[in-house]
Amino acid sequence: MREFFIDWAEKLIAVFVILGGIGVVLGGLATMFSGVPGAFLQGLVILLGGGIYLIIMVGVMYIAFGIYRNTQETNRLLGELLKR
Repeated sequence: MREFFIDWAEKLIAVFVILGGIGVVLGGLATMFSGVPGAFLQGLVILLGGGIYLIIMVGVMYIAFGIYRNTQETNRLLGELLKR
């Protein structure tokens, strides 16, 4: 049952990454072409900052899941080793 939740959490992260990327792009473009003086530069900053934020947050989440998977595999291998 635990694997079910971990697998679905990884799939949900992928969906949130896609939605977050779309949100960053749409927010940046909407700001860039809003017609307000200086908005083009602000839109570029939103695109850059949002992209960096998204990459860092997703990386941290996938690292956490990687640590979980590696710990699980280590426990399995140690269990096999102890059975010998």
